[in-house]
Amino acid sequence: MFRYFVFVCVAFLMLSCQEKSASSGLEYEFVKVDSLVLDILETVHVMDYHKEKGLYLLVKQASMEGHYFVVNDSGEILAENKLSEGPDAFGMVLLRAGFVGDEILFLSDRKAFLYDLNLKPLRNYPFKQNPRVRLVHFSLDNLSTFRFSDGGNWVVSNLNDGYLSQYPMDYFDTLNLVHLVNVNSGQVIRGGRLEESGKFRSGEFYPLMDKPVFFSDGKSNLISTILYGDSTFYQLDPQKGFQVVNKVALPRLKPDVLISVPMAEASLATVKEFTEDNVKFAGAFDEMMGNGNEVLVGYRTGEDLDIVALNQNRAKDDEILPTRKRFYYFIKEGKLMGNPIPWTFPGSLKLNVGKGRYLQYADQAEIHAFEKEYQCYYIYELRQKD
Repeated sequence: MFRYFVFVCVAFLMLSCQEKSASSGLEYEFVKVDSLVLDILETVHVMDYHKEKGLYLLVKQASMEGHYFVVNDSGEILAENKLSEGPDAFGMVLLRAGFVGDEILFLSDRKAFLYDLNLKPLRNYPFKQNPRVRLVHFSLDNLSTFRFSDGGNWVVSNLNDGYLSQYPMDYFDTLNLVHLVNVNSGQVIRGGRLEESGKFRSGEFYPLMDKPVFFSDGKSNLISTILYGDSTFYQLDPQKGFQVVNKVALPRLKPDVLISVPMAEASLATVKEFTEDNVKFAGAFDEMMGNGNEVLVGYRTGEDLDIVALNQNRAKDDEILPTRKRFYYFIKEGKLMGNPIPWTFPGSLKLNVGKGRYLQYADQAEIHAFEKEYQCYYIYELRQKD
């Protein structure tokens, strides 16, 4: 209890050191322009969007049967299949999934499975990694793809390695930012390094906050990435040895009380000890989506420390009023465009569904003021203010 009290007091002092946002003088806003209407009764997760063909990949929420759908922009179901058991199934555990060209990739915990657009299996190959989280028919991150000039299709596969019992002192010095897997052969290539003067190469370890998010698609010639707890956004060129082409400083908005420990103390024990506080009180760059090399980076703030202090003696965390705010940073031509853009609607933006357009994802009860007999997800367009 005493450690928690000290933590809150230190956090109050840190609030006085607010970081200023870099701005090009431009201002942007999100405007509702369209919707995706689905005649499916059960709630679904929207997993990916095929921009050329106008197709969505969906899976029923909390479904042990792995009931997947491919629907078009009009919400018409074009294909569906249950992929947990049976001759077409890949199993229960899903790490990432999405469209790769005219195929659908499902990354499981031991294999990669390719399906056609009718959700019928084509081929598979071994894929082994030690992910931190294994989920049943749901993924934490969107699938990023990359197409080399020779025509080969690749996907960003790294989900961050599992936690180590003890971390080496040079952990972040040797960390590869991007792992790419060839969807045809299963070949893996890795590359990209954190900047030498960066936060994560300063001899400090940030429990949970070293998780990266990514974006690239069929129109990208760069792969974009940032770590949850970092403030440096990278764009790397896989065709030039993962050379850093663009490096952009993104301001971390308050509240942002980020706990670290010396690398010498980085271990599974310190991860368990401090992860909960970092989840609650630290800001995080936790989303990324876009079109080509134009990227929208999502950031959520930590909880308001004034309210935390007023409620520190309460027995249950759910009695503390949630005060997290969400913002988006717009990156174009390797530069931060304007100030962080506040998101004031329910849920968050999930996927880019066309030039400057993004799909809102949230519980239907949050999105709509009254119950509908169908599911409806709104599409917002990013527009520059006059």
